[in-house]
Amino acid sequence: MLIYAPMSIRAMSLGFSFAVACALVGFDATAEEVAAGEAAACTLSDTTSPVPNAELYTAVSGGAPIAKFTGVLLAVRVSAFVSQLAGSRVRVETGDSKKPYLRIGGFTSPSSFRYFARENLAIVPGHVWLTKGLEFTPRGAKGAELEFEHAVLGTRTSDGGPLKLRASIPCGAVALLPPSMDSAEAPKGARWYHMKTDSVTIHDEARGKSVLELRMDADVRKVFWSTQTRADWVHVMAPGDVMIDGWVRAAELEPLIHAEVFDMNSLAPTPLVAPGLALAEPPKVLTSTTALPILAKADAAGLALGSVDVGATFFAMDVSTAWTSVVPTDLAIMPTDGSGFWVKTSTLPKP
Repeated sequence: MLIYAPMSIRAMSLGFSFAVACALVGFDATAEEVAAGEAAACTLSDTTSPVPNAELYTAVSGGAPIAKFTGVLLAVRVSAFVSQLAGSRVRVETGDSKKPYLRIGGFTSPSSFRYFARENLAIVPGHVWLTKGLEFTPRGAKGAELEFEHAVLGTRTSDGGPLKLRASIPCGAVALLPPSMDSAEAPKGARWYHMKTDSVTIHDEARGKSVLELRMDADVRKVFWSTQTRADWVHVMAPGDVMIDGWVRAAELEPLIHAEVFDMNSLAPTPLVAPGLALAEPPKVLTSTTALPILAKADAAGLALGSVDVGATFFAMDVSTAWTSVVPTDLAIMPTDGSGFWVKTSTLPKP
């Protein structure tokens, strides 16, 4: 028998509401916060696999496309998040301090990247967490935190949709690649339980205060494991996108044998598969011996896009007497059609 465990969560006591614990906030935006210097103090520096063909623009609003991501793993620095991200752009700079690279700067949609929690995020401290590795979509930023809304896996509310939790996460706890997942296995000797009915109340301790109430669809039951009982109470643990640690009345649970246990809430997030690209007939690899300014056009008056670091490897694609278009050897970021990453031909290292 397979037991699927969708949940609906309602906070109870402990002196605060679930909405407060989840840092419920509004997402009222200022249209030109980046230009006005009002972007949040949130910067993400990480290696990521951007959405293939997501474009980089010359301006926070409007502007021209100058580059596109290919999905190849790429070190980036993402900043200038605003209070409402829908329809906005964030600032992106390629490369990091670990390796020389072609550093291109511009603006792109926040949806060009995937976002993950580096660590467990407490909702009801000590009892309820959003799980490390959770993938989320940021809705806005405030200070040094990103705000997001998470649809709890498998839940259903009175309006027929999933339960959505709004929460905030420190930018330092955000990853742009899926982090390694902690083991969700129960310890040896643990006993397994599921709910007798479609709801159960979790308490902070045996005969203690109510923490939250779980509600399921008809004919489904949430799975727990336990290594501790106290009189007519069971100390339960439940992994998943929402982790639970609390006490439940034994009368509300039914024991299971281990062979019956399968909880869909424990499934890992969609794995990230980064492509590897190569040119059919690549030119010779060049290594920069000096920093090379990169312009958007083959013109000294062209917009500055960034530079080639000393020691960075690249391909010289279109070579002329005065100007040459270059791309990184990993092909992680490429010029858009009709544009280029232009450097002065006279500054190129000798092949």
